[in-house]
Amino acid sequence: MEEKRSESSHGQILKSSALIGGSSAINVLIAMIRVKFTAVYLGPLGVGLVGAYNTVLGPLAILAGMGINTSGVRQLVEASGHGDQTQIARSLLTIRRAAWVTGLLGAILLIALSFPLAKFTFGNTDHALALSVLSLTILIGSISGALGAIIQALRRIRDLAAQAVLGPLISTPIAIALMIFLGVRAVIPMMLAVSLIGLFVTWFYARRIKVESVSMTWRETWTEAKPMLHLGVTLMCATLLGSAAAYIQRVMIIRQLGVEANGMYTSAWNLSNYYVGFILGAMGADFYPRLTKVNGNHAEVNRLVNEQTEVGLIMAMPGIIATLTLAPVVMMFFYTAKFTPAVAVLRWQTLGLILRLVSWPMGFIMLAKGAKGWYFWTELISNLISLGFMWIGIRLFGLVGAGVAFFALYVFYVFLALCVSKYLTGFAWSRHSLRLIGMTIISAIISVLVIRTLPLLYDAIVGGILAALTGCYSLRELSRLTGRNILSAAWQKLNSILGLEGRIQKLLYK
Repeated sequence: MEEKRSESSHGQILKSSALIGGSSAINVLIAMIRVKFTAVYLGPLGVGLVGAYNTVLGPLAILAGMGINTSGVRQLVEASGHGDQTQIARSLLTIRRAAWVTGLLGAILLIALSFPLAKFTFGNTDHALALSVLSLTILIGSISGALGAIIQALRRIRDLAAQAVLGPLISTPIAIALMIFLGVRAVIPMMLAVSLIGLFVTWFYARRIKVESVSMTWRETWTEAKPMLHLGVTLMCATLLGSAAAYIQRVMIIRQLGVEANGMYTSAWNLSNYYVGFILGAMGADFYPRLTKVNGNHAEVNRLVNEQTEVGLIMAMPGIIATLTLAPVVMMFFYTAKFTPAVAVLRWQTLGLILRLVSWPMGFIMLAKGAKGWYFWTELISNLISLGFMWIGIRLFGLVGAGVAFFALYVFYVFLALCVSKYLTGFAWSRHSLRLIGMTIISAIISVLVIRTLPLLYDAIVGGILAALTGCYSLRELSRLTGRNILSAAWQKLNSILGLEGRIQKLLYK
């Protein structure tokens, strides 16, 4: 009975990961096209500007959100678990109203701070007007985030996946056209256009959710919002620490190595996160609500965390090995030869992503249990450590040191998250999880040894073989965990949609 339940749970994780992952895979393809055009038409300077603006906007966007998106998900999950339709409707209205209020306050704050932020980030006030214009994205992002949280909390995974694809699909051609005609001047209108289109698409799917019609005064809204804010403000502060740390790290790079170096770092960061991003996205989309529902049952929580870790590692392993061994080819393909210095950064960040995959499921334990104190202090300590590692890394190794700092951070964070999870729920990795962690690390070490000993051509050949072997291993493990042949199931699904088998037979016997 336990084995069947495990197979079913692994299958559910894989299904949600496939939906979110499939949308993310399409997003990656779209992003690849956008990144290539950005590299060609904007160059390292334009990529660096986009990265710098985003690091300024990040902390303020988090401040504007007040953590309500995350705490609201938790409250909506609990209300839907009790089947309380009136409470669901009240929570939905509260989240929407709060998003407008906090988004407006965040936009006004950015306008007020545009000159000092520009001075601190770039060393001059030339970009103050651009930051003021981009304040509109704070309001847009707050509303869009609230609507996305509603879709996530009610576990409308298909809508969440469709929304994630449609926004980039519409906005990318517009962004490309702006880059072609305006060059570096396209950065501001491009960021605004992408933000507005994302809001429209999210609103389109959120409006399909049918709930009871409720009437609430603003005083009642404030009463309803207070429980969300108690947890949300703590989560906001913790998340703000991470965004502020990322901002300070970019400032370190810009001040010590220049804006173009920040463009190199941004390119490596984007590429290292493309493949793993859909797995982490699946954790946030479906895993967090599932974990919240069983947060009082420690055995169930630990089982779900282990299963999410296993599926995440199995799905990520082939892409991690491919990125490690084929980094120069990947960088050249998605960017240009000007970005070659970012290859070493990309490899160090990819190694760090292995540990990020291991630690992230444990981090959700704190969120699911509403352990706001533990979450805040864990984030504070890890972000202070990350700043220290970045400062030392850049001083000792230049741009490569930024990648080394990312890897070192997650070596530390894995042990910190494990200790906290052990205290909260008695968590420990299962034997199968430990075996997969070991397999992934050993594969990565072999890949690194290949990089250091072989010329580029042989490196690419051996890297392709290693990625193919790990891909076969991943398929076998997924089939074993879910109790079904993944390739056969995928073929049957594709055949039912496209009628491929009949077409092949007609072609053969024509």
